[in-house]
Amino acid sequence: MRFKAGELITGLDVGSTKVCVVVGEVKDGMVDIIGTGISNSRGIKKGVVVNIEEAVESIREAVEAAEMSAGVTIKAVYTGISGRHIKSDPSNGVIAVKEKEINQKEVDRVIDAARAVAIPFDREVLHVIPIGYTVNGENGISDPRGMGGVRLEVNVQIITGAETSMHNLIRSCQKAGLEVIDFVFEPLASAGAIISGDEKELGVAVVDIGGGTTDIAIFKGGSICHAAVLTVGGNNFTNDVAIGLRIPASESEKIKLRHGCSMMSLVKEDEEIEIEYGNGRPCRKVPVNYLIEIIQPRAEELFGLIRDEIRSSGGDDGITISGVVLTGGASMMKGMDVMAENIIELPVRIGSPEDIEGAAEIGRPEYAAGVGLVLYGAEGLLAEQRSGMNGSFNGIVSKMKGWVKESIRL
Repeated sequence: MRFKAGELITGLDVGSTKVCVVVGEVKDGMVDIIGTGISNSRGIKKGVVVNIEEAVESIREAVEAAEMSAGVTIKAVYTGISGRHIKSDPSNGVIAVKEKEINQKEVDRVIDAARAVAIPFDREVLHVIPIGYTVNGENGISDPRGMGGVRLEVNVQIITGAETSMHNLIRSCQKAGLEVIDFVFEPLASAGAIISGDEKELGVAVVDIGGGTTDIAIFKGGSICHAAVLTVGGNNFTNDVAIGLRIPASESEKIKLRHGCSMMSLVKEDEEIEIEYGNGRPCRKVPVNYLIEIIQPRAEELFGLIRDEIRSSGGDDGITISGVVLTGGASMMKGMDVMAENIIELPVRIGSPEDIEGAAEIGRPEYAAGVGLVLYGAEGLLAEQRSGMNGSFNGIVSKMKGWVKESIRL
């Protein structure tokens, strides 16, 4: 089954440091990235909208840049969501199979049964992701359709988000002239662009180090089995450098990008960097060691938190994985993969979108979430064609759209 020729899909990654828009065209069953747009993020802190008007302007700037790049008008987007408010919990469901053969109807019923758990009134379900099925007591089944049986069970991972945070993001998008088709937990989107099916099967942790947060998604047996969000990201490095070198945050960000390194052993002892203060003040040269002495402890703290999260996932037994894939803008700082491997004690690589046709810049880690959102939308088209409805759409956006529009009118 193929996608409709020329179908446009847009991913909107609203982060604490940048807003990234990626436009893809689906034709002949393939996705071609035809345009991108990036703007500096304002009004977003640690993945959450804190100033709607500023967030709207940042979104508009990125969308306009993407429209100019792609030569299209963007009206609807798949939006990534992150933040400390995201939670992940396991659940299970059981049903009796009346027809003695399991089809899509039974699969939908058992997932609905697993989803029927008490959710706090101020939270909404983002994803209900099947981890594995059991038929007549036989577990480890990835797809039970077509099998015979009288009892069907499923284990799922339920990912939820705070209703208020989601409302504010929808409102920001709508005020920027965009319709939100669906929300996607950001590391899920990133994973779709940077890891293989074999890695998902063997076990892998996708760690997306953004500006305000670090998102973790652990996959095993082909499905996500744990997710978490840490409120430490690239901005913490920037702030540390600004304080340590007594320079403005804007100059600190430049210094971090040009000369940042997480390990002292990877820089030359006699190397110096030039710091610009602006406002007519003269430049100053300082040993690069000063910079690394500031960055390295923060990197050690971050990877220690990531290691602890991976080890604590799945309870006392933990989840055995084969490696870690780092992505996101902050992952590109020199030495991050080496330090991560030393601290987490697992193989680590930097993940970038691969085997995607289109603009050259999308092959960098900071575009992983945006590209993944486009691929997620393409997967949704397939599901829609197969089932006659939007299989990925979980109802939260449709539920919220009406009262968000009403609030805009007030």
